[in-house]
Amino acid sequence: HPASPDDPELVALRRLPELQDRLSEVYQYPHPLPSQICFRIEAAGQLAGEASLKTIRWNNRKAEVLIYLLPAFQGRGLGRQALQELMKFGFETLHFHRLEAEVYEYNHPARRLFESLGFREEGRLREARWRNSQFFDIIRYGLLRHEVPTNEGPQAEL
Repeated sequence: HPASPDDPELVALRRLPELQDRLSEVYQYPHPLPSQICFRIEAAGQLAGEASLKTIRWNNRKAEVLIYLLPAFQGRGLGRQALQELMKFGFETLHFHRLEAEVYEYNHPARRLFESLGFREEGRLREARWRNSQFFDIIRYGLLRHEVPTNEGPQAEL
């Protein structure tokens, strides 16, 4: 039978102790926590792109990293600075255990960037991206807090 998410019987069911370790954390908190935190990337007073922590899973202490820059701002090290700041914020401020990223296989600069900062390829979604009449893989990267490389130099402000 159709029901709404706030159906009293379903709400009561989700609160049963024997179900707590099986339910998504979306149901474990009485008040919703933010599922994303977004930052502007600026250079010389201009908006250059975005750096975000998306799909945040507070209970599992993890988030997905998203960074993009307008073409005019690429190749200046802004992406590296933004990723370093997101890593610092995620691991040191929010105390996450894990950061993840998805990168299209043809985005070689992004792949090099993530790998250079310690992210490891953990899997591929085979032929999951359609572009220019062709399918490409989406590469899944992950980085655990204890794997963060040290001595990365000065951090930039987002």
